[in-house]
Amino acid sequence: MKYLMLLCKGFIIGVAKIIPGVSGAVIAMSFGVYERLVNIMSKPTKIRINDVKFLILLGIGAALGVCMLSKSVKWCLENVYFPTILLFTGLIVGGLSDVLQEAKKSKFNLSKLMVFIICFSLIYYFINIKSKIMTLNNNLVYVLIGSIESLTTVIPGISGTAIFMALGWYDKLLNLFEKISCLQINFNVGLFFFGFILSTILISKLITFLFNKNKALAYTGVLAFMVASLFMMLDEAFKNNISVMELFIGIILFIIGFWTTKKFNYFFSKL
Repeated sequence: MKYLMLLCKGFIIGVAKIIPGVSGAVIAMSFGVYERLVNIMSKPTKIRINDVKFLILLGIGAALGVCMLSKSVKWCLENVYFPTILLFTGLIVGGLSDVLQEAKKSKFNLSKLMVFIICFSLIYYFINIKSKIMTLNNNLVYVLIGSIESLTTVIPGISGTAIFMALGWYDKLLNLFEKISCLQINFNVGLFFFGFILSTILISKLITFLFNKNKALAYTGVLAFMVASLFMMLDEAFKNNISVMELFIGIILFIIGFWTTKKFNYFFSKL
């Protein structure tokens, strides 16, 4: 039963990872597995047998969750782009208050302001040099996608979907997930896993250090990442021609997305 519960937790974390705005890391924290996961990944040379079982079961569950939703999300983006973006935006906005509460656990000061500005600027700059990034060697792109996916998976609150959409790489990411789900492991998939695993180890070490040092300050950075990602995603969406009907449907979906994230996070915070 213990292993089955761990598998189920992994499945829901995987589903949360695919649904924009619902942070897989936040759900992992609610389930009580986040801290152990980060600690294991920050010390890969000291992994024990029980840790291996933990990672395998959680990983299998997460992979199943990702595979079940990746095709559906891809279809929505190809056929109803703008309403889908507003749904995703509502999901992201719905999760902002939880991160804000963590950031407010210590008084506002100059350090918080500087962290927010620096983190916001980093995401803004990174996304706005996408034209340069897209000219990278194709192999390096897949390593970079794996690294970004790792960063958005490990750090609670950051919307990987928003970042990948703004970069124009979300379809590429979903295609990778489809290949993995069909066990079509090619060179590009291998590069993706290389970037993901290497970055996960490094970021886990950094997260462990930052959260132990000043959790409220760390969440201020997370909040900045979320806000910057949100602005970039909306900027990309409004570049297209939008009909009145699309706008109306999009607003309804935004409200649904906002409500869904609030209820989803509230439910799992009580478990």
